Amino acid sequence: MIKILRHIKVGDQEFVTWFGMEIKKKGNRPNIDIFYYTGDPSDELSMHQLIKSKFQSKQEAMQFGIKYMRSLYQDLIKRDKELSENQENQENPDESDF
Repeated sequence: MIKILRHIKVGDQEFVTWFGMEIKKKGNRPNIDIFYYTGDPSDELSMHQLIKSKFQSKQEAMQFGIKYMRSLYQDLIKRDKELSENQENQENPDESDF
């Protein structure tokens, strides 16, 4: 498996992401699978998760992987923001409720 490090920027935050590519030949055509790692691939506790398979080129697979992870990070930031707003509202209830 080929391991690739990418820095994905979302807004003002930058995420370090490890991808893996597995290339298999089926006849004359390549069959490429793209994975993401939960951490540094040299760490024994890090696992790889399949994002999508059956790409015809490395570039196409990598572009899809980056787009997928960017979307994942955007959702993560959005949920974190909503969670912190909910906690803030619970800690500071409106005075009109009393």
